[in-house]
Amino acid sequence: MKKIKDIVVGVWRKCWGFPLWAKLLLLVILVAVIFALCKHFIKAPPAPKYRLAKVERGDIKDMVEASGPLAPINTTEVGALVSGEILKIYVDYNSQVKKGDLMALIDPTQIQTDYDQAQASLSSVKEDLESVKMAYNLAQSNLKRYQALYKKNYVAKTDLEKYELEFVNAKSSLNSAESRVIQAQAALERAQKDLDNTRIIAPIDGIVLTKKVSEGQSLTSGYSTPEMFTLAQDLTKMQIEAKVSEADVVKIKEGQMATFTLDGYPDEKFQGEIRQVRTNYSASSSSSGNTSNSGTTYTVVIAVDNTEGKFMPGMTATITIITQDKKDVLLVPNEALRFSPSFNQEKFSTTGVWVMEKGKTQPQRIDVTIGIISDKKTEIQSDDIQEGQMIIVSENKQGMAPVSSGMGRPRRR
Repeated sequence: MKKIKDIVVGVWRKCWGFPLWAKLLLLVILVAVIFALCKHFIKAPPAPKYRLAKVERGDIKDMVEASGPLAPINTTEVGALVSGEILKIYVDYNSQVKKGDLMALIDPTQIQTDYDQAQASLSSVKEDLESVKMAYNLAQSNLKRYQALYKKNYVAKTDLEKYELEFVNAKSSLNSAESRVIQAQAALERAQKDLDNTRIIAPIDGIVLTKKVSEGQSLTSGYSTPEMFTLAQDLTKMQIEAKVSEADVVKIKEGQMATFTLDGYPDEKFQGEIRQVRTNYSASSSSSGNTSNSGTTYTVVIAVDNTEGKFMPGMTATITIITQDKKDVLLVPNEALRFSPSFNQEKFSTTGVWVMEKGKTQPQRIDVTIGIISDKKTEIQSDDIQEGQMIIVSENKQGMAPVSSGMGRPRRR
């Protein structure tokens, strides 16, 4: 290296009297020559065989992330129990209603006609009943009189049997007439109920969320009740129904706190409380190319206070539930728990990390117990691992693909 320096200095001194452009050209040539000689004669130090990371002590949280829509806690569907044309609608979206308020009116013309006919039928059968009662009373009186005469032998047996038969027939007619009155009364009550049902009344205090009908529309009430409105009982108390995977739902308990964000308020975070972890589940499957995925999810209900009225039904919430929060624990990069040196062929049933101990030519494996796993770091417990100790996360070997940090979280074993 000293010889190269002397040669360069000598050449530069001999060319000191040259013009400026010649000096610049010579300087460029000398720099190129020096770079080529250094690259040829001077070798870079070898790269370390392993990439290391330090065991740190810090805080870590176990979080479950999910999403779900905001919804009222209680909703009520309001439907039509009779058929007919909608004459008038008295509410709209967001209308506040009280229990008993008139919401819509269905044309009562045909139902009023049915009611009038039922009322007339009831009057007719009641008149028939009175006539039948008179015939019954007469037949009963005749039977008693002839029974008394028969005991004194004033009348023949055949005369008594005649009045006995008339009494039986009169009693049967009375029973039939009474049944017709009961049926007519029931028909009138049904007609009255149908007439009342032409007035669509709010069943609860609430707010109109949906309106599914319009004036002039005809409704047909058959096996299913046509839905007209949806009422929310109280929007100051709402809930989020989040879908959580089976791997995460076991960490969630009632009473835990959750934070969530909404697209409409990107700079704010809101809080809720886990109110219910439902045991019913839904299974789903999907396929892509040659692979197929299936999973089971459970519904976690989060109670939300909406006293300020910021939230609207249907908003999608992105939820974070902190299931564990530990302080001052040993932390290692997730790559360290996935790393295995290229020379190792053994399969381990436990989780461990690799370290290069002094005096050893090959890395040594140390078993560890893992705790909370975050996106980048994992909590470990081991009597043989100390804070500040260097552990191996990957190999720096030419031709070997580096260990990817996007392989996901390490698994518990």
